[in-house]
Amino acid sequence: MADARIKAILDTSIYIPFINEGVVHPILKIDIEKPVIYLSTVVIAELYAGAFDNRSIKLLDKLYKAFYHTQRMVTPSANDWQTTGKVIAKLGGKHGFENIFLSRIQNDVLIALSAKQIGAFVITNNAKDFLRVKEFVNFNLIA
Repeated sequence: MADARIKAILDTSIYIPFINEGVVHPILKIDIEKPVIYLSTVVIAELYAGAFDNRSIKLLDKLYKAFYHTQRMVTPSANDWQTTGKVIAKLGGKHGFENIFLSRIQNDVLIALSAKQIGAFVITNNAKDFLRVKEFVNFNLIA
C-alpha cells in the first residue's frame, strides 16, 4: 500500500533552532499524519554556509547522508532556475526591493519550486518571505 502521508520540505528556518538548541517545530510532534520529510539541496547549502564549528558540520554531514541514502533529496531543475529568475524580476517590479534582498529571496523561490516539483509542503518560520513568493508561485505552505 502506498504511503498516503503528505510530503514536506523543511525550510532552513526550521533546522536552525533544532541544530542550535534542540527545538523541534510543533508540526513534527504531531502523531497523526506526520509528513514524509525531504531535504532541499538549497536548504542544506544554506545550513552549511552558516556552520562555523566542527560539531555543526558533522551534524550536517549526518543529516545530508541520511537524506541522500534514503533518496529524499530534492534539487531545483533547470526550469526551476529559469522560473526563479522570472519570479525575482516580478517581485522586484512589484515591491521594489534592493538587489541584496532579491538575491536572498532567490533561495526561497528555489525551495518553493522544488517543493512544487514533488508535491510537497514547505514548512517554515519565515512566513513573510514565502508569502511574497506565493504571490507568483503556486505551492503549498505551512508557516
